[in-house]
Amino acid sequence: MLAMARKKLSLRRKESRKWREPPEKALRFENVIIQDTNLPFEQVEESKKMLGDALQLCGIENEIASFMKRKFDAKYGGHWQCVVGRNFGSHLDPIQFIHFTVSKISVILFR
Repeated sequence: MLAMARKKLSLRRKESRKWREPPEKALRFENVIIQDTNLPFEQVEESKKMLGDALQLCGIENEIASFMKRKFDAKYGGHWQCVVGRNFGSHLDPIQFIHFTVSKISVILFR
């Protein structure tokens, strides 16, 4: 009985992780919503372009975060950090930051 309940729970978890629409449609550059930022307009536009590139080249959240961090470190210097995921909590006091949402994925890029 316990094994059956676990299997049902496992199936529901897997179902909740599935995309409701195809990733090609869900992860489009046009669907990027900026939740909050204190970056200048030029950096915001550049970060949106980099996020679009990351979504096309990378398959998982870890790769997207690494891609964004490396690009911002190279372009703007300093030590940028990036958090990408569907379910996480954070309390940050950054100097500069931007918070995106694309479909179910949230991205926080900060220094």
